[in-house]
Amino acid sequence: MDSKPSTRLTRRRFFAATGTGAVAALAGCNAPGLETRLETEFDVSPDGATDVRVTNRNGGVTVRPGDGDAVHVRVVKRGFGVDESVLERISVSDSVSDGVLTLDVDYPENAVRVASDLTVELPESLALSLAETANGGVDVRGVAGDATLRAGNGGVTAESVPGFLTLEAGNGGIEARDVGGIDGVRAGNGGIDVEIPAIRGDTEVSASNGGIDAAVSPDIDAAFEARVTNGGVDVSGLELTNATVSPSRVAGTLGDGGPSLTLWAGNGGIDVRRLD
Repeated sequence: MDSKPSTRLTRRRFFAATGTGAVAALAGCNAPGLETRLETEFDVSPDGATDVRVTNRNGGVTVRPGDGDAVHVRVVKRGFGVDESVLERISVSDSVSDGVLTLDVDYPENAVRVASDLTVELPESLALSLAETANGGVDVRGVAGDATLRAGNGGVTAESVPGFLTLEAGNGGIEARDVGGIDGVRAGNGGIDVEIPAIRGDTEVSASNGGIDAAVSPDIDAAFEARVTNGGVDVSGLELTNATVSPSRVAGTLGDGGPSLTLWAGNGGIDVRRLD
């Protein structure tokens, strides 16, 4: 169903965008023109939900902690060379099923040269389970939940998230700081810089075209392996037993051993340090 906001604020802005910086700010647009911007804010009732999924098609997704009991949503709609009426038809739908509140940006059919940046503030009662966009970045900080953060064409950032995370970026880098644990990390074109305080099963961190910097907790018990196709491996910050070492691969046992923790880089090096 469509969202039923308790508070709504809309602002309209028009910009003559002739510089490359203004053009690059709009996902999917690569030519200068007249930019139209429409900003909307509203609240959504959790309606008994315990978890939240946030999805977008063209634009960034940002998730932050909020105040009060409602979910606060801010949408910045942008378009180049389009009528304002096109932006007005971009909406955010909300629905609750099986205890999960889903927020999704809906675009008009055949809409082109438009994007929407979505910022969602969550009350303490809700945990994040998914933040995803096809074209844009994902930035999540300070909220609870075991979550998947996924960007098709953009970077992924997670900070101060106490849950276990799965992080995926098709074309962009990945960063994770002060998180509860890692279930998996995968980057297509981009580097990875993550802290790994804990794992809870077989875990892989992989970068097809980029390097990996990882800080690994000394409390992890795992069968460890770091290998590269084109690049070097430095795990001097780890204490490994039964280690086997070559220029492109290092393997051994962390702590008492356990599930696998595998780091793989196609084109790029791997640097592993101790997480203090």
